Amino acid sequence: MKKLNLLAVVLFGAAPALMAGELTEISTASMKQVEVSPASRPAPVAPPGVTIASYSTDETVTFESEAKPAMDARISALKAAGITTLGGRVVPLGNDYSFVIDYLPTVKGNTALPPAVTVETYKNGASYWLEKDADAAMKACAAAFRSAKLPVAGSALYDAGSDHAFAVDYVVKNVLRPAQDYAVKFESYTGGKFTFENDAAKNVPAYLALFKQAGIPAIRGKAVPRSDGNYAVWIEYPVRVGKEGPRPQYSIARYDSRETFTFDKDALKASLARLPVFNAAGVPALSNIVRPEGSDFSFSVDFLVANIYQQGGVIPSAAIETYQAPETFTFDTEAKKAMAEKAAAFNAAGLGVVGSSLSGSLGSFTYSIDYVAKAGQPAPDHHQR
Repeated sequence: MKKLNLLAVVLFGAAPALMAGELTEISTASMKQVEVSPASRPAPVAPPGVTIASYSTDETVTFESEAKPAMDARISALKAAGITTLGGRVVPLGNDYSFVIDYLPTVKGNTALPPAVTVETYKNGASYWLEKDADAAMKACAAAFRSAKLPVAGSALYDAGSDHAFAVDYVVKNVLRPAQDYAVKFESYTGGKFTFENDAAKNVPAYLALFKQAGIPAIRGKAVPRSDGNYAVWIEYPVRVGKEGPRPQYSIARYDSRETFTFDKDALKASLARLPVFNAAGVPALSNIVRPEGSDFSFSVDFLVANIYQQGGVIPSAAIETYQAPETFTFDTEAKKAMAEKAAAFNAAGLGVVGSSLSGSLGSFTYSIDYVAKAGQPAPDHHQR
């Protein structure tokens, strides 16, 4: 009875307020103005889940019983490459049988396999009249890559009109941004040149071994036809990739000499002599190229530089800069002496000189010096350009 009376008192006490119209002052318009700030809203929750991908192949066998052992062998190869597999299944493919393997297309950021690398192709653009000269240049270039600690995946000669040229395929680290996990990507490589298919097939184990020596767990290989009617070796391998595009650890730059020579053989001799100069300056030389310069000849040198990735982009670890002497000389002998002294000073200061040249005429000779400038290294003075 007391509870009922108390309720009646409460209702009766509230009646004057209701009658005073306080409730009616909260209009529909004013209610719409009351909004919840984004900060107060609960964050959306992504449901847990795992992405599963499927690995398939164009390989076939005649009998279903043969597909299972082949699938098991491939599962073992994928596991050895650092990929988590989730089993597989035998599937019909045409009149034969193949298999499909389920796997996780991501790996943790602290795992070593698959490696974060890319396979790049280098061509110096030069053509050689004699095939033996092209072959010698190719072998020297491949050795230069190996000397710079960049594994060589393969190399081959190719036709350049009526002349010959070469290509070297090398492996370079992909500098990924730090992340908790990375994606797995299957890549393929095609290299070599063989007249007959069985010759290409015989060389598949050698290419697989090259990839494994380079730290790349090659999955399989086979002989494939080339567009020129010959045959090549095809290799399949997995790599680790990030969300951004490739970020190679090294790039290739080119130095064009200022020196000129009447005969191409003299330019070739000078270019060969310049290769160890680049190596001593800390920029590994890869290849030398003789090129026409008007009615004369000059040369170029391709060399390796490390890429430095920063917030605003990428800068090379080294570049070739030019120092232009501010003074002039009456005689060329005076200019040559001053140039030699200045080059010695540059080398002593750690600015490796890779080239120099005189210019001018009697009464007004001068010189310029090309040197290796490294990132963070100050320029000699304002005459550098």
